[in-house]
Amino acid sequence: MIDSFQTKSMRTLELDKVCARLSELAVSDAAKRAAQSLTPSDSLREVNRLSDETSAAFRLSCRKGNPSFSGVKDITALLLRAERGGILSMAELLTVAALFRAARNARDYRFRDRDEGESSIDEYFSLLRPDYDFERSITDAILSEDEMADTASAELLSIRRKLSGAQNRVRDILAKLISGPNASKILQESLITQRSGRYVVPVKAEHKNSVPGMVHDVSSSGATLFIEPMAVVEANNEIS
Repeated sequence: MIDSFQTKSMRTLELDKVCARLSELAVSDAAKRAAQSLTPSDSLREVNRLSDETSAAFRLSCRKGNPSFSGVKDITALLLRAERGGILSMAELLTVAALFRAARNARDYRFRDRDEGESSIDEYFSLLRPDYDFERSITDAILSEDEMADTASAELLSIRRKLSGAQNRVRDILAKLISGPNASKILQESLITQRSGRYVVPVKAEHKNSVPGMVHDVSSSGATLFIEPMAVVEANNEIS
């Protein structure tokens, strides 16, 4: 009888629509699921507690605006993989950092410049454990989903410096070749391009012997050979 009355009341109050609307306003997938699964409580004490918390949250949002939960995603699967010794991609690490940043911002929202007394929802904010040093260790090392900072590690910085040096040597050598006095005679175009990750120059087929090196590609007409001059092979090897 009680269950039937409760079900009828939920329909009359259109609780399903309220929960659906609340779910739409939630940021994270976990919050959306929680909103959709809300059910009424039959405990007066619980009802009063939840009502107090709702009022406290409303008063706080009126004074400070709504806190930002941008970037909040469920990282449970990522943490489990990391605990098992798995590797997280740069995009996944940025997701972890975003959650720590959101936790820090939410805690600061409540406790920074606090000008009112204790609130019934303070416990939720107190449970947040942001780690700014850990967050920064990720964001300082990873610039985007596909770019890591040179300073991510001493080894990476050393490798990139060597790579940059090798690329500069290749470009300098090839720049002299394409700007030389015979360039217009032996080259189809005065440009430096790449084939199979190697720096090459487009040489006219009839002048291939004028540029000793490795042929990496031939144009469809056969008139152009893309040659890696021997002078840059060693530096190209460093790049590759």
